Amino acid sequence: MKVGELVRLAKWCQNGPALMQVTKVVNSSHVEAMFLEGPHVGEIAPYVLTSNIFKLEDYNKAMKLHDECYGR
Repeated sequence: MKVGELVRLAKWCQNGPALMQVTKVVNSSHVEAMFLEGPHVGEIAPYVLTSNIFKLEDYNKAMKLHDECYGR
């Protein structure tokens, strides 16, 4: 993930699914990201797991794999 990149928070997350923009890379497994839609629009989430966010083009595939694995 890079600063400025648009990502989508996974639907299994409490505030997901939601479009977000990475504002800071905290470390290899966490970023800070701002909500661009939903009830938290404009708010910054200071510690988002990179395993819970996906590049826009990868989101649908990731959710499909999750649903197949967990039966949802």
